[in-house]
Amino acid sequence: MDRFDCHNGNTAAYFAQPAERLVLEGYRHWAAGKATGDVRAQEAAVDLYLDILGHRGSKTAIYALSAFIGALGRCAACPLRTFEAGSPHICRDEVMVMGLVAGIQNHDDQAVETCLSALTCRSRCEEVALAAGSFALVLRGLGKVLQPIPAPVISEILHRSAMTSSAAAQSTTLH
Repeated sequence: MDRFDCHNGNTAAYFAQPAERLVLEGYRHWAAGKATGDVRAQEAAVDLYLDILGHRGSKTAIYALSAFIGALGRCAACPLRTFEAGSPHICRDEVMVMGLVAGIQNHDDQAVETCLSALTCRSRCEEVALAAGSFALVLRGLGKVLQPIPAPVISEILHRSAMTSSAAAQSTTLH
């Protein structure tokens, strides 16, 4: 699995911010619960949202997260990857999820389009975009706005990920 190390001080601080934690850790918990059927993982997402948001809006935010992940699950071009909650790493798909939400919140259409095309097939983009938009706007309405992730940064991550995947596939074929 392609991963990006988050032990760098600046990167670790970025992922410790409340809005970023809600998206990344919420996504990880909820996706794990959906994939395994383990209700405890989804309860951990609820606890995270209650901890950061309190009772004001946390239920609405969890509902929007659930709808977004549901749309991704139905519409993903291929099964999406994720690390366990609390991991100091982030994979390509997690970057795309964060980039999509950040792009919507920060009005960066290029980032949104780049992330959507990396996360889902063309025929399902609208469904994912609507669910992501609802989630992003709920968080924004609750005062939780992600820092922008510029489209060139997202493109570079996709490029590095493709190169890593290509090299891994070549080495697999050679052995």
